[in-house]
Amino acid sequence: MKKIPLILLFFIAFSSCKNSEKTKKTDISKIEKKEMYTISNDSLTVSVKSFGAELTSIKKASKEYLWQGNPEFWKHQSPTLFPIVGRLVDHEFTHKDSLYKMNFHGFAWKSEFNLIKKTATSLTFELLPSENSRKQYPFEFKLQIEYVLNGNSLDLNYYVKNPAEKKDLYFSIGGHPAFNIPIKTGQQRDEYQLIFDTNAMPTSRDKESGLFVDTYTQFFDKGGVLQIKDSTFIEGALVFNPNPFSKATLVHEPTKEEFFTIHFKDFPYVGIWSQKDPKTPFIAIEPWFGVADDIHHNKEFTQKEGIQILKPKEVFRAGFSVEIY
Repeated sequence: MKKIPLILLFFIAFSSCKNSEKTKKTDISKIEKKEMYTISNDSLTVSVKSFGAELTSIKKASKEYLWQGNPEFWKHQSPTLFPIVGRLVDHEFTHKDSLYKMNFHGFAWKSEFNLIKKTATSLTFELLPSENSRKQYPFEFKLQIEYVLNGNSLDLNYYVKNPAEKKDLYFSIGGHPAFNIPIKTGQQRDEYQLIFDTNAMPTSRDKESGLFVDTYTQFFDKGGVLQIKDSTFIEGALVFNPNPFSKATLVHEPTKEEFFTIHFKDFPYVGIWSQKDPKTPFIAIEPWFGVADDIHHNKEFTQKEGIQILKPKEVFRAGFSVEIY
């Protein structure tokens, strides 16, 4: 057996320690920061984390209305969808003869935002391009998400700025807030309704693997009233395209008790989603400026349905609010 000099053994051990330290540092850098911020007024207390600028709590009189992210059903709560909503064909798009890969709902919800303003009743977060975002998305942007308490309402505002001197900015954006359902102990999910502000009965366009196909399904039994049934979400989210509504109220049908209204005037698309398991204790009401690809889409980003276009130095503004009763 060949003997190894003592000095060489020391060098090997030292090198192993250094490599181990490097590995640990790399692992630590991948951990989400998740700084938490809380605002309140006389009616509501709201919390938001910096990772994804994601809403994590809406409380009134100590009652929690926002879904709390139980991973048994869905570990998220209220991601912001940017710069796409939904899926792309083959998870990719083309722009100026280049191909870019981007996963479901874009990258904002998986990014660390900076808190740029905080008052007792408001929070403003900002996301700028990064090395990672530029690999997926060849546009300069400034995305700000603002949370403002206004009485018994929470306003959520989006600001997208195109800082470029000459290049147009193409993007989609949307919300994905999920709410507890049932709200009260002893109630059942299928006892709830969403009551909208018009008597419209829009159909929902069907999807395969998250992409739109050329068929539609009717989920309304009555104009402007969507009953939450065990079968409602078996095929995934309902998507109203175009969206004929500007608000929806969650109501417990047996008692007629109203719990909250989400206002989304001027949003061209709205998704309603929960997991297909009828025991899933949440419902997501999602106002969007943009939708998933059609299965026939040619992948050109500038031709994507629902895409928003910002000229250099322009600012896009949109927002929705949640009114708690």
